[in-house]
Amino acid sequence: MPLDHAASSIGTESTPARSERRRGDDTRGRLLDAVEGLIADFGFKPLTHRTIASRAEAHVALLNYHFGSKEQLIEEALARRAGQLLAMQHDALAALRARGDFRVEDVLWAYARPFASLEHDVTSPWRNYLCLVARLAGHDPSDQIMMRHFGSVYRECLTALRHALPGVDDSSLAAGFRNCRLLIEHDALARCKAGGNAPAFTPSAEELIAFLAGGMYALGTHARQAQDRTEETAH
Repeated sequence: MPLDHAASSIGTESTPARSERRRGDDTRGRLLDAVEGLIADFGFKPLTHRTIASRAEAHVALLNYHFGSKEQLIEEALARRAGQLLAMQHDALAALRARGDFRVEDVLWAYARPFASLEHDVTSPWRNYLCLVARLAGHDPSDQIMMRHFGSVYRECLTALRHALPGVDDSSLAAGFRNCRLLIEHDALARCKAGGNAPAFTPSAEELIAFLAGGMYALGTHARQAQDRTEETAH
């Protein structure tokens, strides 16, 4: 068989396989979109194989075929856009490092600012993803899932907070920042539930960030007072 004819035959034979892969990719994408949208709108508890398949307009068996389990589908939904969210947060933190002189409020804004897009397009895939992330704390109180997907930015925020709050021990910083993160995500979740009737993000967020920063500064005050008491005892 001539080579050109052989190559043509190979291409023809592979067309059904390519079409099948495209159909599979389309089904995977619809299932990922479905679980993202369902969690954004209703949370994790009502989530079932059937509700996901119904929203994706796919056969229920295809969920396990493509992902193995509902839990793995959720993991892949989180992973799919995590790079976009992480890049925004890491870039903001890198800008702070380059500046050199920054405050606690700046670190908290670096983490929280991506959620500002929630007010702009309540039907976008990005909105659904941010609402999925905002709902994660209630589903994952141990933070294991969060750390798997977003641990790098969490650790970088703690490093920046050490710079902004010298003298505060690591366990207090970690506990304080976790509380800040939970309240930031709770605020985002309130706007996810409110949909298009949500209040404008920036004014409420500025108040929230100021409130949270006050709590973090109080940790610094407490650390200095504890050190002063220790020094007085030593004398």
